[in-house]
Amino acid sequence: MTTDPVALPQFWQLRWRDVDPAARPAVDPARVADLVRALPPAADVPPAGTDWRLVDIWYDRMTQALIEHLGDWVVSWWYTVAMEDFQGRGSVPVWRAERPAAVTTPEETLSRLADAVVAWHELLVELATDARGRFAAAAPAEVDGTGEPPAWRAVRGDIQVIRYTVPPDGPLPYPWQLSWADTDVQDRPFDPGTVRAVVGDLVAATGFPGAGRRLRDLWLDSVSSGLAARYGRWAVGWRWSVGEGDLDGGPVGSWCCVRHSVTTPEATVAAISAALIEWRAWLDDLAERFDRFLPHLGDDIDGWERAVAHLVTAVGDRTQYESGWYGCCTTVLWWFLEAAGIDSARRTELIEHAVGGRFRSWVEPKRAVVLSVAEDLAQRVAVDRA
Repeated sequence: MTTDPVALPQFWQLRWRDVDPAARPAVDPARVADLVRALPPAADVPPAGTDWRLVDIWYDRMTQALIEHLGDWVVSWWYTVAMEDFQGRGSVPVWRAERPAAVTTPEETLSRLADAVVAWHELLVELATDARGRFAAAAPAEVDGTGEPPAWRAVRGDIQVIRYTVPPDGPLPYPWQLSWADTDVQDRPFDPGTVRAVVGDLVAATGFPGAGRRLRDLWLDSVSSGLAARYGRWAVGWRWSVGEGDLDGGPVGSWCCVRHSVTTPEATVAAISAALIEWRAWLDDLAERFDRFLPHLGDDIDGWERAVAHLVTAVGDRTQYESGWYGCCTTVLWWFLEAAGIDSARRTELIEHAVGGRFRSWVEPKRAVVLSVAEDLAQRVAVDRA
């Protein structure tokens, strides 16, 4: 599969006349399952275990085929809505957008899709009449000439919440999810001179990314998986780019994103190779900094303050204080505390207390703020270790 984008109408741009059951041919729920199974993409149900991005693309193809037969209204077959008390706002419409998370057998997968189409049709019928009395009471004042039923105005009003299903995690962690045990590379041999050949073979095997965000993401994961298999989990950080790249706020300047960094095969191999070498050099640099401070700290508050201030500044310089730089900063401090032998739960408390909310994107903090962060963290660590 080399293309991703499928031209689907946007549900939130549809008007009542686009979804009104009375304005379109009647839907026979008993025939929906047969229709779903007769659509051309139904012959291509992805096998169980297929990456969620490829499954999502298949659902888009099925949705496009359903629209051709039933109309634009069916685009949101995966939506439900209910009036709920949400975060103190009172009773507001809460929309949930949830495609089935995985495919099983073709029969079960197509049956679930057909059931969801029927359920969406029945919800639109309910919105036409509010027969169950769930929505109309929350409708805003009617606007003359809209012709919209009160229940529809209630669920499409100014106050609404949209909850999307979070895609499942990929097979590899993000770099900020790595532990220092993953990224402490001092005893892991690495020859920069051989990287270009390794990356060249990997790119030749994986090909170039297809069109569309999901296929690009899948390609990036494939490259990262290959590098991790060759070098270790630490290698997934090769694309933690400075600023607003593939991964926000990192220390790597040799890679930005697929849009800007993928050009010719030769240039792309060069960019990935340079990014991996740069990432490895950053980890080597951190290990040297950690070794410089840790053997001498103990409960020395002044020593801890110097170490933390030094690391914050080093991260800021490397990330250029660009978008999301503070994420890299907290990750490095987390690794430093891990290397110092502080347990995970305590690390979270210490960093949240010292750093939480004090750094911002595109802003180099004043020296006084850096020193205050260092002091707050140092005092608590030193007390723990006294």
